[in-house]
Amino acid sequence: FGNQSLGCGSSAKFPAQTPTAAASHSPQVFHMPPDTCGERLACRSPPRVLAMASMRRRQFLALSAAAASVSRSKAADAEAPLLSFGLTTDVQYADADPQGERHYRESIPKLKAVVEDLAKHKLPFTLHLGDMIDREFASFAKILPLFEPLGHPVRHLLGNHDYTITDERKATVAAILGMPADHYAFTVSGVRFVMLDTNEISTYKHPEGSKEDLEAEAAMKAMGSAKNAKPWNGGTSPAQLQWLEKELAAADAAKTPVLVCGHHPLLAEEGHQAWNNRDLIKVIESHKSARAYLCGHNHAGDQVVSNGVPYINFKSVLHEPGVTAYAVVRLYQSRLVIEGRGREASREVPLREWV
Repeated sequence: FGNQSLGCGSSAKFPAQTPTAAASHSPQVFHMPPDTCGERLACRSPPRVLAMASMRRRQFLALSAAAASVSRSKAADAEAPLLSFGLTTDVQYADADPQGERHYRESIPKLKAVVEDLAKHKLPFTLHLGDMIDREFASFAKILPLFEPLGHPVRHLLGNHDYTITDERKATVAAILGMPADHYAFTVSGVRFVMLDTNEISTYKHPEGSKEDLEAEAAMKAMGSAKNAKPWNGGTSPAQLQWLEKELAAADAAKTPVLVCGHHPLLAEEGHQAWNNRDLIKVIESHKSARAYLCGHNHAGDQVVSNGVPYINFKSVLHEPGVTAYAVVRLYQSRLVIEGRGREASREVPLREWV
């Protein structure tokens, strides 16, 4: 937990919004005879002919404009996102002095700025991808109320720093974040979100000396010198992996797009990835309904595409006083558009074909 480098990262349903269909009728076009235009008409034609020509020209322009408007409307409907939502991660608030590039108290004014901006977009919800606090259970009570002005729900994930608290409080973290379970799924506007708990097997989530804690210690030791064999990383149980498989198989059958979310990255394999990242990748990439994997943890951020699936690691809010890091994310059939703010870059991410 003590690594202070920049990189160390540590259900209600909403109505679908259906775009209004554009008018499909073809406009009637009036063709102008060659001798009723320009200077020839002005020289040869009486006033009545000029008036009729002028009226026809106005009709032609009006109908042309209407046709262009219909065309633009159809294009807009075709390009309407399936869903838009807010996203931020690793707020990691603590009432503590800065350590290196981590400015813990600055998370309060920065989160206020994030919420003020996202509230303007009338989004259905915002994701927070773990590490709401850095230490002390009381930190939750100071930071969570700052989300209320959003006017919409916040969907949370568990992060490793959410467990830098006393053992007796660890079992209550999911509840204080308003989560229905440590891992869960929900659907908004026909898009399924599968929210993993990549801390399930870890050396920090469970009380010291407990059966789960001792098993996690043994699992990390068995990983030997692997880059991700670190006490701030974790993994999922076989049971949770099976649950992910069932969720994605059902989404394949229903042709439902899925965004899989977790706190720990799966790629790149540079040391922050989940302990069993390759098991998770194998399940995700075997299901075409899985459109992307979204995560936090590595505060520097990253993005890797494997077999058509983008693994997107969003940057932490914690660094650089006065500078935020968050996004409005828009999911389309064939791409993910990230409208970044602060340290988070804006970009368009192509998605693999699936239907």
